[in-house]
Amino acid sequence: MTRKIFTSTRERWRQQRVNSAFAKLRKLIPTHPPDKKLSKNETLRLAMRYINFLVKVLGEQSLQQTGVAAQGNLLGLFPQGPHLPDVEERILLTGVSSPGPSHEAP
Repeated sequence: MTRKIFTSTRERWRQQRVNSAFAKLRKLIPTHPPDKKLSKNETLRLAMRYINFLVKVLGEQSLQQTGVAAQGNLLGLFPQGPHLPDVEERILLTGVSSPGPSHEAP
């Protein structure tokens, strides 16, 4: 019986930590409307898309500053992921302006 109580307590503590981490992550992801509560699944998916968007922005800035193309890779750390469609990107990332027109080949 004591072991069951300990296991339940540990699981509750673990779940509280996971929920706290998701709450912190939700605060970092721009959404429309800003106070929209995202599910855990939506939070993870939007976080991945937002990271890909930021990597793309940083990659374009790096290219402009150095004039050297690092095609599909930013500093060798992040492989280039699938791109968001422009309309969906603007809806999901409201408040984050998209960089100018893309210079990628179709």
